[in-house]
This record gives sequence, C-alpha cells and structure tokens, in this order.
Amino acid sequence: MQRFEQRVFERKPFGKSHSMNLHTRTSGPAKRIVVFIHGLMGSGYGTWGKWPTLLFEDDKCDTFDVALYYYPSALKAALRLRPGADIDLQAQQLAEHLTELSKEYEEIYLIAHSLGGLVAEAAVSLYLQDLVIKSRDCPPVSSVAAIFLMASPVGGSGKALLMFSFFRDVRRLRLLSKEQASYAQFFNSHVQVQCLASAGKFRFIIPRYAGIATLDVAVSPTSASGSLPGDQQRRFKGTHFSIAKPSDASDAQHIWLLDSMRDVQEMRAQWRRNLKQKQLAKVVNEDSESGIFVTRLEGERRRSAWDITYNQVRANSSTSYVEVLDYNHVKPGTKVDLLITVNYATGVVAKTPASMGVVVGAIKAFETGSVTSVGICPVGEQFAEAEEAVEGWLPATLKNKFYIEGANDDAGIGAVVSSWIDAILYRHPSRQSAIGRQRSLQLNYDAYEETEDL
Repeated sequence: MQRFEQRVFERKPFGKSHSMNLHTRTSGPAKRIVVFIHGLMGSGYGTWGKWPTLLFEDDKCDTFDVALYYYPSALKAALRLRPGADIDLQAQQLAEHLTELSKEYEEIYLIAHSLGGLVAEAAVSLYLQDLVIKSRDCPPVSSVAAIFLMASPVGGSGKALLMFSFFRDVRRLRLLSKEQASYAQFFNSHVQVQCLASAGKFRFIIPRYAGIATLDVAVSPTSASGSLPGDQQRRFKGTHFSIAKPSDASDAQHIWLLDSMRDVQEMRAQWRRNLKQKQLAKVVNEDSESGIFVTRLEGERRRSAWDITYNQVRANSSTSYVEVLDYNHVKPGTKVDLLITVNYATGVVAKTPASMGVVVGAIKAFETGSVTSVGICPVGEQFAEAEEAVEGWLPATLKNKFYIEGANDDAGIGAVVSSWIDAILYRHPSRQSAIGRQRSLQLNYDAYEETEDL
C-alpha cells in the first residue's frame, strides 16, 4: 500500500507491487476512510472521475481519507497464461488491505463499481471470517461500516455471455455463477445488510446499498438491486459508467452517499448505546423498578428511519436517575411501560389490514396487561384524519386511555414519542429526580430526506 499525504487530492501512479493508493491529509489521518474498487476494464482513478476529489476536499461533509484499489482485468490482463483477473486473489489482497486499514480507521466504507462489487463482497467475507478466527467474541459492528454497489451485477449479467468466455473474470459476471452464489450465501447467512442497530439472527452488521443506472445496458435493475431493502436502493439517470462519475457535490449520487453514510454512523452509534444499556440492564436490581422505564416500538412495516428516531428519543430521555430501555434489553417478562405504534396515515385512513392489525395488536397487549400505556402515531399529511379513524377503532372501554397523536413526517415522530414518555414519567414521582428532569431531543439532521435523482 502506498501512502500519500496531501492538502488537495492529487492522483498518483500505482506501484508495480502496490495495488492500493491511500490518500491522507497533511494534518493527519481521519477516523473514516472511503475505499474505491473499480470494475471490469476499469482503472484505479479513471472509473471514478471527480468522486474521490469531492470526498477528500469537501469541507462541508465529514472528514474522509480516500483509498483506491486497482487490479488489471479482462484485456488489461490478457497477456497472462490465464487471461483475466484472478478474482479470488484480488479479494484476498483487498481483505489484507482492509485488515491493515482497520488498525487506524474506525469506519471503512467500500464503494464498488460493476465487477468491483463482487471483489468487494468476496474481500469482506474473507475479512469477517478472519475476525471470527482471531476472536469468536468479536462484536457484530466491525471496522467495515458499509458497502455501496454502483451498477454491480449482484444477480449476474447476461451481457457477459456476449464477451470472450475465456476471460475468467468475465465468467464471474455470468448469471448464476457458483462464485456469486457463494458470496450471496455468506451475506444471507451471516450479515445484517439493513441499516439497523441490531444484528438480529446474523453475526455481523454491514449495511449494503445499491446505486442503479436507469440507462444501464450491461446490468439489469433486478441484478443491480439484488435483495436489498427498498430504502437502500436508489436509481440514478445515467449509464453503466456515468453512475460512478458525479461531477459536482450537488449531484444526486454524492448527496445519496453522504446521507447514507450519516445513517450508518448514527446506526453504529445507536448500537453502541444499546450495548451500554444492555450492560446497564444486567446490573439493575430486580426490586428497583423505579430506575428503568421500558418501551417497545411496533409498526405495520419496520423502517430504519423510525428505529433511529425511536432510539434517539430513548437515549435523550434517559437521565442518571432513570434509564429508558427497549424491551429487548430487559429480562423476559418485564412489563412494558409504553408500547409505541407507528403507522402510515394513508394506511389508517384506507383501513388497510396492516394498519388495523397493528392497532388491534396494541389493544390486545393493553387488555392482557403486558403493557401499561399505549401510544399510536399515524405519520403523513393525513395524520389528523387518521387520528379520528383510530379513535373509531377503539372499544368504548378504552376511549381516552391511549395516546393518539400523529406527525406530519418522520422527523415529527421524535417530538410526539418524547412527549408521551415525559407525560408518563411525571405521573410517577418515584421515577423523578429531586431536581427534575432536564433534557432536549436533538435531531441534527433528517437522515431520510429524499433527494431528487439526476
């Protein structure tokens, strides 16, 4: 690996024995780094145009160092006895670089174009396997923070059949290749690819995002998106190659990347807060229930935006006297103080089965005594109409016993939920400190503000 300390980003030639160029600032390395991996017949710098420069020099965004990984492929590797890039070898070399970078960077973001996506995923799988070998107690959040796949054939590319089949790297692009299947199997079995602060049934948390080119003739939208969550996919007007070359900081690709990385940073911070609260919950005395307040979030469809806001509210509502814990962080059977349900206002007004099912579930939980209080928050421009609809769904015996308050958008959920927690806590003097609770909910940015495509 070649290291270059620079004040402004400047391209440097790759050494004969070096496959990665690392660009750091003269003021010292940053805490975060973005690694670019090009695709078939690509080049370390040429594939990305101004994108590395935008990340390195933009003082309006977080400070990132930049690294570019290069490997010869297809015709560029045609002089070898086995023409085409050895993807397994390249993945191993990239994995070694990731291990080296993880020693000095807290977060590593991979941006891969086309075939580079397969190289990146293979490298990450090797990196994670090495972590497990070194320590079976390694946390689910590693230094590799996220993977961004730009026009990558996650599901293969039929166009590869039209190219020279004797190129071994081209064969990796074919539909249903066994290598691609093995990568998919690894991620499906071991990696939580959603931007959630919980690994769930998986071993690691590494969100994956897909950039899809609307004019791509090489990779279909289905192949480029794979099975990734819908809110982690984005379509951009452009070709298979132009999607990787934003020319300005205002271009949709660059804005989407920065917004998504901020989502990942908040998710990772929330995971650390959750870990701290889990550790705290273990030492909470069983008979000191006044020291904890248990909440639970339910919705007709889980959105990471709702999870992030919910977790931020819990963190900001906690004081040295009372900890607001999610029900997953307390011992089984602990009564939930506040069940929070979030629905789409349009679904409530239309009386969709999903929306009604969430409310019915909340009613049953309250009637069985597993929860003490319930708050129902319809979200969207029709929230006022949805509030009236929910009132009509409640049995007469439960009228005025539920909090029913909507929000115009995702950003408004935080204030609503915060007010519910305040109202309940102030009803219980045993949960109040002598000097009162002073806190403020600080959501510095809307992580889910939609950005127009090119």
